[in-house]
Amino acid sequence: MQRILLGVLASLTFLLSIPLTAKQALAIPAFARKYNLPCSVCHVPAFPKLNDFGNLFRDRGYQLGGETDLPTSETLTNGYWPVAIRTTVGYQTSSLNKVGDGTPGDPTSNIATGDFGFTGLDILSFGTLARDISFGVVLTPGLGSAGFGSGSTETDSDLEAAYIKIDNLLQSDYLLNLKVGKFELDLPFSEKRSPTLDTPFVMYHYVAGNPYTTALGNPGLIPAPCCPAQTYPNANDFGIGDNHPGLEVSGFKKTPGDGYLRYSLNALSNSDVNAGNTGGGRKLNFYGHVTQSIGGYGIVSGQRVGVFGAYGDAPTAPNPVCAASPSAPSGCGAIAKDGASFYRAGVDVSLTAFNQVNLFGALMHAKDSQKLFSSQGIAGAQDAGWNGSFIEMDYNPIQLPTWLFSYRYDVIRNTNQGDPTFASDFNDVNSHTFLARYNFNISARVDTTFHVEYNYFRTKKTDPTGGDQVGQTTLVAFDFAF
Repeated sequence: MQRILLGVLASLTFLLSIPLTAKQALAIPAFARKYNLPCSVCHVPAFPKLNDFGNLFRDRGYQLGGETDLPTSETLTNGYWPVAIRTTVGYQTSSLNKVGDGTPGDPTSNIATGDFGFTGLDILSFGTLARDISFGVVLTPGLGSAGFGSGSTETDSDLEAAYIKIDNLLQSDYLLNLKVGKFELDLPFSEKRSPTLDTPFVMYHYVAGNPYTTALGNPGLIPAPCCPAQTYPNANDFGIGDNHPGLEVSGFKKTPGDGYLRYSLNALSNSDVNAGNTGGGRKLNFYGHVTQSIGGYGIVSGQRVGVFGAYGDAPTAPNPVCAASPSAPSGCGAIAKDGASFYRAGVDVSLTAFNQVNLFGALMHAKDSQKLFSSQGIAGAQDAGWNGSFIEMDYNPIQLPTWLFSYRYDVIRNTNQGDPTFASDFNDVNSHTFLARYNFNISARVDTTFHVEYNYFRTKKTDPTGGDQVGQTTLVAFDFAF
């Protein structure tokens, strides 16, 4: 924690050295086509990160308050269609060391790939069905050759998001809104809006007992008796960064000091938790996030603080009533009464300076109960606890208005392992990500960005001989949406 605080102070010192300037921003095309407005209305440079106005537009259900909001508006031409497509093409290299058993000549001691390719495809549609009724649909089709050579996504086809949102209930000036379906949670910072393409927010997806990697899997996790087991089973794979099916009650209110009070309260199905093992349960999980800003939304102007947390139940056993089959190895799902609890709790901060720097971060404590491990056959299982955090600085210099430079530091520190035979610092993570994005084709129809991203991470004691592992990814690509 002392190192993190010193890093924050160093970053703030850097911010104060930057001259006072203004900020330009860019956008994804679907709404720009609809309203015939400059893309700079909603996005910071090198989409998809939203600026203050873009966040307000989203919170109002993609409405500006005029006739053009409605899909029946006569101002919309026959050529308008609320669909956008996004993909990324380029060259990616990835490496991971110490994945073999350490024997001489072991070909898997270090693995690396380098390929031209593309990340996949997002087909996005957002908009309004009627006044104060909005929707969102994101289709990610499975593609056999996607993934820069690191593996097919053919079996991953899914509706990543599908929801309807009823806004401004009881004419409350957007203090009360209701969303139902499958959607992204209101995170301290949206992973879908992050400028990073290769590197997830580690604490959003971290699972105690499972070694962390980025683009490459870890084929070298060799079980005993050859080597110490470098993973242990955890019945809870809930991630706050994943889209979840559920219901959200949310709202915002303008407050003194030109700020906003925002809240999001969610009841989520736990049917997608541990789905690959038990098929998911029948209970509800809960997530909430409350923020207060002053001087803006805290993205390109103003400052913001928030608290967030999740509490839930992860199923631990398959349903014995349903027989397993090749297509459903776990039968028809878990039994809710066989679940075990977990929680996540944290705080987040977002600071802006000189209209061109956004410094933000979050700190979260997580706990998985002992039964999540004893149910998987771990002798002497105990509660698992860990702390996760990240800090990111996005810099859009006025001297280079179409560029965005970012650095993010992700940290995981375990305090207690679910399997007591593992060291307390097993799978601790340090991750550094650097990127630059340059928008060279900007219009109300298309956004095209040149993207360079490098990530370096180290995990403690996760190689088959008990040592540390180091992984790296580099991506040079064109990220475009139309």
